[in-house]
Amino acid sequence: MNNIIESTLPENIILGNYITIQKNVSIGPGTRISNFVNLYGCTIGNDCMIGAFVEIQSNVIIGDRSRISSHSFVCSKVNIGHDCFIGHGVMFINDLFTNNQISRDSDDWKETYIEDNVLIGSNATILPVKIGKGAIIGAGAVVTKDVPAGTIVLGNPAKLTY
Repeated sequence: MNNIIESTLPENIILGNYITIQKNVSIGPGTRISNFVNLYGCTIGNDCMIGAFVEIQSNVIIGDRSRISSHSFVCSKVNIGHDCFIGHGVMFINDLFTNNQISRDSDDWKETYIEDNVLIGSNATILPVKIGKGAIIGAGAVVTKDVPAGTIVLGNPAKLTY
């Protein structure tokens, strides 16, 4: 059973079960969405794949042919380019907890930009940064700084390796 609220979906998408799609969600044709997914006010491009147990919050844009693997969390103010791969259990962060406090005001949250053809390994944590085109983020990395295009970063905190 799915719960779709005030969102228009193209006819040729594939929806799993137990999906919540809140208002103002836009999903491109050819996209596949697995079971137990929550979508809130986001834009998902054409021919994407969203794995099971994924949550994508409002003000997120996901480019065409990108894949978000299971158990990942994409918070508000994340922009993912075209042809990207987001591994299992990847967590995006938008609140830097300034002054050791959680900010409930979305104006205080920071943006993350993932350019085209980026690969992010499973269980990585991505703070508000820019990740350049074709970069690779190793599994389990904690990305706290911008990543140049075409490079590989690994570790906690993530460091440039190539």
